[in-house]
Amino acid sequence: MDIYAIKLKLDEEDEFRRVERLSGYITEEKRAKAERFVRAEDRMRAIAADVLARWSLCRKLNVPNDELQFSANAYGKPFLSGAAEECSYNVTHSGEWVAVAVADVEVGIDVEQIKPIDQGIAERFFSRGENDDLGRLQPEDQLDYFYDLWTLKESYIKAVGKGLSIPLGSFTLRKNGENIVLEPEETHFFKQYEVDGPYKLSVCSVKREFPQAITLLELEDLRL
Repeated sequence: MDIYAIKLKLDEEDEFRRVERLSGYITEEKRAKAERFVRAEDRMRAIAADVLARWSLCRKLNVPNDELQFSANAYGKPFLSGAAEECSYNVTHSGEWVAVAVADVEVGIDVEQIKPIDQGIAERFFSRGENDDLGRLQPEDQLDYFYDLWTLKESYIKAVGKGLSIPLGSFTLRKNGENIVLEPEETHFFKQYEVDGPYKLSVCSVKREFPQAITLLELEDLRL
């Protein structure tokens, strides 16, 4: 598995122009979708995420960008079609960060910017066990653990590839240091990585084979 990430400079005009130039690497459909975003930073994240995914896949498969072919499953999760079906990937973005995980098995990745939340979100979406664990923490530790759980759960949902047809409260994740356990069945494995700023990033896979660290890139590295 490889994990790549880019920290965007969302408030810089030059960065916006660099991302716009990269849009030539993606499909016309993707460019049109990105253009529908009202905010420039949303367009930047959408384009950068797609280009980062393509760069990562080209690197892993040693094929040119124009040979990549994509489809989506019944739940909307994109995957490589054709000869490269054995290669799985997943992208995520939030705030300044864009990231992708590429592996030989199904993989999910999620990054979230830590912001204040309504406690009712946990009560609505987390399992009883997760809410119990959250409630046992000191108030000053609860927000951090909330985002641990949220990104872990999202990474699992994305790895399975069935979207929210799997209710978030139908399974429980418990974290003790780096030990993360999925209940009721430990069918998937998890790892979290530190990224700069108030963010959480989690990765999920059916194999316990994670890189030690994320590979950090710049936009200028994404030459296709």
